[in-house]
Amino acid sequence: MEALRLMTPERPAVCSNGAVTVAVAPEQAEGFEIVDQVTFDPAPAIALIRTHLPTALIAVEEIGVGFKVSTPFPEGELWGEEIEVPVEELTARPATRVTFREPNLTTEDFTSLVERIGLHGVSYAVGYSAWLDLAPEGVSKASALEQVRRRLEVEPHRTVAVGDQRNDLEMLHWAAVGYAMGQAPEEVLRIADRTTGAVEEDGLADALAEVLDELA
Repeated sequence: MEALRLMTPERPAVCSNGAVTVAVAPEQAEGFEIVDQVTFDPAPAIALIRTHLPTALIAVEEIGVGFKVSTPFPEGELWGEEIEVPVEELTARPATRVTFREPNLTTEDFTSLVERIGLHGVSYAVGYSAWLDLAPEGVSKASALEQVRRRLEVEPHRTVAVGDQRNDLEMLHWAAVGYAMGQAPEEVLRIADRTTGAVEEDGLADALAEVLDELA
């Protein structure tokens, strides 16, 4: 992190699949401050998913804390604190990110169901193991990174992205050079410009080393 100067004050970071951008702020207790945030009403999507998948686990992001959840997720799948609340509380406020998880379905069956029921007014991406992320409509990692790129006056041809899930597809298209991690699903591997090793093989470090060598 020090070599990449990621902890430089005011250094931006895109979070929540593009719905939140923060800046490093060492003077703040959290170590960051929110510089951009986009929200949506999660109630219609939650109601629709619960109609078709009443057993699905639901998580609504609490920025800087973790998630409010309908039922605890499998251990290690969510970062931060998990606060179990009634579903009514999950729909009570605008959200930056909502996640659904159905442990009883395969990824293929889950993807088919999501496409069949039709979600409107949100952006969504199906991840691994029957996992669905919702974001505000039109918001993605790519849209948020483009705003950061312009703010920092970085030339488009000097952008690099590394991803391993379906919610990285737009970001990989956006970047001048897009890397897919070794464990990424086939559609991610197919659209990437380059591939690198899996997480367990420190593939991200290899990709960064390759890029830095080319810039030297």
